[in-house]
Amino acid sequence: MNNFKNNIIFIIKIVILFLSCYLVYVNLKVDQIPSYLKNKFNIENSIFILTLFIISTHLQIYITLKTISKKLIKKIRYSYFAKLFLNSQVISIILPHSGLVYRAYHLKKLELSYTDFLGVSYFLAWFYFFFFLLLYSFEILIFGSYLGDYRYLIFISGLIVSIIIYSLPFIFFKVAIINLKNRILKKIYEYFRYIVLIPIDYKRKKFFNFLYIFGVIGHILNFLLIFSAIKAIGVELSLSQIVIFFVINSFLDQVPITPKNLGISELVFGLTSTNMGLGFEIGFFIKLILRLFSFINLILLVIIYNLLSSKTNKALNE
Repeated sequence: MNNFKNNIIFIIKIVILFLSCYLVYVNLKVDQIPSYLKNKFNIENSIFILTLFIISTHLQIYITLKTISKKLIKKIRYSYFAKLFLNSQVISIILPHSGLVYRAYHLKKLELSYTDFLGVSYFLAWFYFFFFLLLYSFEILIFGSYLGDYRYLIFISGLIVSIIIYSLPFIFFKVAIINLKNRILKKIYEYFRYIVLIPIDYKRKKFFNFLYIFGVIGHILNFLLIFSAIKAIGVELSLSQIVIFFVINSFLDQVPITPKNLGISELVFGLTSTNMGLGFEIGFFIKLILRLFSFINLILLVIIYNLLSSKTNKALNE
């Protein structure tokens, strides 16, 4: 039954991917991309955007490592974890979600159980989904004048959903433990309960404060990335319009429908740009720049940290 369900979900994702790519192809007219979009993008802009990506990636690695370390008995080197983190991202591009299996397998050697790995992964996804959704709601309310009265509906909806997501583990904690007679079902339920309640354990350790602070820093860095990409191609947009692109990009990064939301992000950016009266090509071009530098950043850091790990292992063996 599970295999059938997984196959259906996989087929739906493939259909969405091809449909999105087709719609991008239909709407995109490369010859209509103004020449100044290409001419204004220079080496200084490239270096600045790549630097922002590098800083943002290292911040993400640090947050994840710090969260995992709370469940580890042994200490783990930042360089070693960075290698695992980056390698897993490359693997996931080739085969979606397989990177998580790779990372879990190697962390198991450091005595991080698969249950704890799933719990930490769930916890980070849960925390930053409700937290960023809350930030997006207020950003749309403050800067979303372009959306007119719709911004109030988006704000209220985002606020409600964020509160509900935050409340789920705490509500579940209040639910009495179900006494199951079947040993297998009981064990499955205990694993499930342990994973769902991990946020409460982290909250007791006052770890939320760390995540709030570094989450805001990462949020600002991601905004600077969008802002820099837009300014680099010489498109004049209001702060309200830039915030719309930023919120859309950040939200899609958190809710993957296809691998890295390939096709979907380009389509949404293009349609958003069209609604702003800029043309489909400009929105597509902005997302293309973000994808290009994200890929360059990933490959560059993968090479660096794998070489660094290789030299460290060689030195230890000698």
